Amino acid sequence: MLSSIYTQLDLTSLLICSAVSIVLGIVIALIHRFTTGGSKNFAITLAVLPILVQIVMMMVNGNLGTGVAIMGAFSLVRFRSLPGNSREIVSVFFSMAIGLAAGTGYIGVAVIATAVISLLLIALSKTRLLESKKQSQLLKITVAENFETTNEFETIFRKHKVNANLQYIKTKNMGSLFELAYRIETKGDTKFKQLIDDLRIKNNNLPITMTTAQAIEGGL
Repeated sequence: MLSSIYTQLDLTSLLICSAVSIVLGIVIALIHRFTTGGSKNFAITLAVLPILVQIVMMMVNGNLGTGVAIMGAFSLVRFRSLPGNSREIVSVFFSMAIGLAAGTGYIGVAVIATAVISLLLIALSKTRLLESKKQSQLLKITVAENFETTNEFETIFRKHKVNANLQYIKTKNMGSLFELAYRIETKGDTKFKQLIDDLRIKNNNLPITMTTAQAIEGGL
């Protein structure tokens, strides 16, 4: 059951492996949409990726170029022009791994791996097993160009029992303003309105924005 179904490339093996790759690719795309949402275009990519990798692997099976083909197949992770978040990268490698298994004829391995990994992703995403009790967010504070220290902000963070780490400082409006970005961790009882009101007093009511943990995963 877990052995390869072919020793050399033939039409029957190609059709069986292609059918399995297509079905499993659609399953992976549905699992990704169910657990994380995401765009339709990315889901289509996940659905098609297994058969693409499978075809490459079948064309070079038994050849010394197999090792090179594997490295080339895994380099497909760079197909995205923009960096994805960690869950998208996992889904891409998931699709590629199933394509590699199908491309080498290990249909049973591909089906079992898809089932096990899918159940694992669903279980981890729909439960609070790995969920932190603290909420991670990205806080951006705009200040005037004459600001001298961030100690006043740090005092406010300590007052509200917020863990804050300064990520970067950049200029805005031709250097007339500065943007300070903090990665903060808050507890469930944190009063965000009071926190922001205190920060507004210190930055002279200039813009303040706060994003969720999902935005942090994708990068600053």
